[in-house]
Amino acid sequence: MRVSSSNPTSRPLESVAPAESEEQRGDSAREIIDRLSAAPGGIDYADAYARAQEFHSAGRLADAQLLYFFAARGGHAPAAFMLATYYDPNHHAEQISLMDEPDPFQAYKWYRQAEAAGDQAAAERLADLRAWAEGAAQSGDSAAEQLLLQWE
Repeated sequence: MRVSSSNPTSRPLESVAPAESEEQRGDSAREIIDRLSAAPGGIDYADAYARAQEFHSAGRLADAQLLYFFAARGGHAPAAFMLATYYDPNHHAEQISLMDEPDPFQAYKWYRQAEAAGDQAAAERLADLRAWAEGAAQSGDSAAEQLLLQWE
């Protein structure tokens, strides 16, 4: 179901059904982003995050990821944290990510942003990511070796 178009910040979403086709993937998020961006009072990144959470819970990962990205780029720490989780090799799973493989560099980037905004859980996740990178580097993973340079 679509979000009510009468008010861009109206809540809650009606029940969110899984996307019916690949062509529709992300369309709802794009519409929400357009409405939030045009809101006269400015963009409500917390609302974008809340809507992303609802899409995520409904398995609409493309919509969720677009909204997390939008909110994270706007400086919303919890959105940056969730976006990082999508990429994190320690938390990567098909059920929560559109990526076939984790991307530890993106995880690092978004956890750092969340940490800079005061998210303590992001600091813990960065420590876990570093431990993963150290173990992978010891096993000869050159990408993990490059990631470790981010901490130096």
